[in-house]
Amino acid sequence: RRISLTDAGAELLESARRMTEAAEAGLGAMSRRREQPEGRLRITMPSGSVHPLFQEFHVAMVAQFPKLHLTLHFGDNLVDLEGSDYDLAIRGGFRGLSDSSYKARKVYRDEVWLVASAGYVAERGMPQTLDDLAGWDWIESPEGVTPKVVLADPPDTLPDLPVRVTMDSVIMGATFCEAGFGIFPTVRGDLIGPVSEGRLVRLLPDVALNPVELYAVWPANVGPDSPVHLVVDYIATHLQAYADRVAALVIGSSR
Repeated sequence: RRISLTDAGAELLESARRMTEAAEAGLGAMSRRREQPEGRLRITMPSGSVHPLFQEFHVAMVAQFPKLHLTLHFGDNLVDLEGSDYDLAIRGGFRGLSDSSYKARKVYRDEVWLVASAGYVAERGMPQTLDDLAGWDWIESPEGVTPKVVLADPPDTLPDLPVRVTMDSVIMGATFCEAGFGIFPTVRGDLIGPVSEGRLVRLLPDVALNPVELYAVWPANVGPDSPVHLVVDYIATHLQAYADRVAALVIGSSR
């Protein structure tokens, strides 16, 4: 006994085969696009991301996605992703994230140090307690980062630390600090080099400070095939390990 297709059945089979091949080609293209995305992606990051500690990370990230046109903006002014040209933001600080409708994933955490220039400390003497800082100048970056925000457990009464200068760049904040303008709080990774070289002095290391945490933030309506997810995965997987490795190398070379 034998079964064979009719002419109509053969035509239907050939049409179904072409449809299957087209679907497989489309799914394959989607898979390749997910693995090696194409197009353009705009990212806004804190100004501190241009610190030498992170520069090679950005180079590696761009190299990881050769077909993706990345536009990187470095600045501390918060950008509302809705209605903007940006697809992804790296945000955070001493106070975490404000509630929003965005999706978020933590990508980086570092402890914070209080530092001042060696000359500034020599003029006033090494402080032993918070009260010893009364009258010392404060370098504020970004705006609103006061001693009360930085301290993990601030006392009811804080010593008076007049703000000497305010800016939206932690890189410039560290520069002003080295110039002797006052105390500056920022992440350990940015300060290991200057402290180990003696240009800056770490103050009150036993006083608990809030860490800085960074999050990748993107609109909730981003589709599952968007390159945003691949870039976020890359940052979350590699940024912390990269920063810790570079910091360890700086510490090792200073010994």
